[in-house]
Amino acid sequence: MIKYLFFLTLLLLITFACLAQADLIVGYYYAIGINTKEESQVEIFKNSDGTYSGKIVWLKNPVDKNGKLKADKNHPDSYWHNRSVIGMEILQNFVYDKDKNTWNGQGYNPGNGKYYKSKITFENPTRLKLRGYVGIPMLGSTIYWKKENFKRK
Repeated sequence: MIKYLFFLTLLLLITFACLAQADLIVGYYYAIGINTKEESQVEIFKNSDGTYSGKIVWLKNPVDKNGKLKADKNHPDSYWHNRSVIGMEILQNFVYDKDKNTWNGQGYNPGNGKYYKSKITFENPTRLKLRGYVGIPMLGSTIYWKKENFKRK
């Protein structure tokens, strides 16, 4: 009986450790657009289905030269052509791969209006590496985001 309880406890601890590792991605990140050089903050959050997504929650310059909120004229969905990019989901359906310690999903680049397969890893606890690619990771681009402990206003 004691061996059974020990094994069950160990299994639960391992499960919780894996879940905690996967949730390290949750938080706020300072980002600079690869095409636009736009400074922004992205919030990565866990969805109810266990996947991870990310949305733009802050822009350094949220209005265009005409004083209107910046919209995404490049987006394939015309809904975003006249809507603020703040609130736009740019990371979708990321799943944690515990064997490789990576998150894989789909990323959107507002600078060119295209979706890419994407992989996220951490170089260190505060530096996220996001690689977007077509086909294989070698055919892509990498950007780095800095993890922040607060939501910008």
